[in-house]
Amino acid sequence: MKIAVLMGGVSSEREVSLASGCNIATALRENGHDVLALDTILPIEQLKRSIEPNPDHLKNGESNLIRLVSDPVVRAVDFAFIALHGGSGENGSVQSVLEMLGYRYNGSDHEGCAIAMDKIVTKIIFENLEIPTPEWCSYDLQEEHDPAVIANAIAQKMTLPLVIKPAHEGSTVGLTIVRSIAEIEPAVVTAMKYNSSILVEKYIPGREITVAILGDEALPLVEICPKHGIYDYECKYTSGMSQYIVPAEVDPTVARRIQELAVSAIKSLRVYGYGRFDLRLTPDNQPIFLEFNSLPGMTATSLVPKAAKAVGVNFNELLEKIIELGLRR
Repeated sequence: MKIAVLMGGVSSEREVSLASGCNIATALRENGHDVLALDTILPIEQLKRSIEPNPDHLKNGESNLIRLVSDPVVRAVDFAFIALHGGSGENGSVQSVLEMLGYRYNGSDHEGCAIAMDKIVTKIIFENLEIPTPEWCSYDLQEEHDPAVIANAIAQKMTLPLVIKPAHEGSTVGLTIVRSIAEIEPAVVTAMKYNSSILVEKYIPGREITVAILGDEALPLVEICPKHGIYDYECKYTSGMSQYIVPAEVDPTVARRIQELAVSAIKSLRVYGYGRFDLRLTPDNQPIFLEFNSLPGMTATSLVPKAAKAVGVNFNELLEKIIELGLRR
């Protein structure tokens, strides 16, 4: 099969996407596919010669993606494997373009991606399904853009400790754990750099757990033990900065409950194919769901491949299953 792997992009997760894309392209070639590995900010000439990205490429990256996937060379592929993370690659925009051009591709459609990328909408869905999630509030920066005013409102409404983060980012980009009143305003300023909305959650102490979905089944739980005490960007993507327990050593009844909640949530989130829920498991074994990732990483330290391996599915086989699900949609 001829497959285009779309990676890079202009989001804050560009470097992670490039790592995922290279891993995917290598594995698909090992599987016998004809692969076009494409950095979406670069022109089609990248297939013939090495092109070093420059500021203009980044500035025009979104429009270049449309030109790239409209090129006859790319249009000739049988499947587009999206290895983009964050931004337009994960919020449904790229999926919309591919759908309009008639591509078959991996993961959720534009609607599912848009819902999952919006942490506020995801929260509302969790609450409607009675899926445990932290106490929260949100702020629209188009309505109120003064960090001091927002910080004061948060201090009046929520009790410490808190997690403050952009409402439409992944990989803990722009996230701050706040343990004192003085830390609220700087955390708001940090989150404001990335999005027009911010999400504030009650910090939940406990174990860092993730549950991946493949098709309509939940894979074994993975426990993450980050060296920083929080699974931040460095711990996620730097080898040796986190330890992983697969399957997680969780009471079997609790583990089954987490998997059941995850499977029930994917239908309401309108996501498809594969993805990953992040949650905390409190000291009294209560699962608290945080968010869903519709295009999780496929790097050497990524979690979905670890969960799949626990049920005997290696990385190359996992990619074939993901492609099969995409073709089936």
